[in-house]
Amino acid sequence: MQKTLYTCNETGRIFEQNYCYPATFCVLRKYEPIYAENLPRFSCPRQIYALPFGKKPFKVYLGTDREGASEYSLGIRSDLTDGERALLERMHEQSGELGAMLRSEADAELFRGMLEAAEEYELIHARSVGSDEPYPEDYEFLGYDVSYPVDCGGAFSIICDCMFICRWHGCDDEGTLFQEDFDKLNEHGLFSSFDDAYAYMVKYLNEDWSERGDYSIFEVRGRNCGKQHA
Repeated sequence: MQKTLYTCNETGRIFEQNYCYPATFCVLRKYEPIYAENLPRFSCPRQIYALPFGKKPFKVYLGTDREGASEYSLGIRSDLTDGERALLERMHEQSGELGAMLRSEADAELFRGMLEAAEEYELIHARSVGSDEPYPEDYEFLGYDVSYPVDCGGAFSIICDCMFICRWHGCDDEGTLFQEDFDKLNEHGLFSSFDDAYAYMVKYLNEDWSERGDYSIFEVRGRNCGKQHA
């Protein structure tokens, strides 16, 4: 299986091409503070997918779409060390269409430490399905996400937007269209099966309101994420 980019600019028409962006570490906010901040926006008294409208989420989402930090984040400390400044300058230099890439865990941890609210952030490793790039051995497989190509701050995910924190198109008003797909998500809010992730992507892109663009299916890995979010 090769790394694949799925491009959809018209309802139900999906074109495949080889995906060339590298695997990367992402520095993302933990789900709980995102959930707490977004909960007041939802006034509906009933449960829709993963929004039970209570103080504690029914199921967490540990994928790529979690308000990640970028090289242009406003919350970067002003008192950076020489090493931190050098990394930030390198990230700015590498910033292109996608943004900066963090290829090593050491750089990702250094970047996380630059953030004023570093304790609210955690690392994941994301690589496109079909990639033979190495991943950190001490990171557990969390599941498959379907998102735009990722950089250091993650990327828009159609799992998050339809079945967790609805910020863009969201989902149907009844909250039933993707119920079967939501039931297939694992404890990390991701698909355990590539086939399930692919089928969900196709189903989503056949809706006339869905977000157009380039998608890939990513293997998401994290360290101690299950314990942190238990």
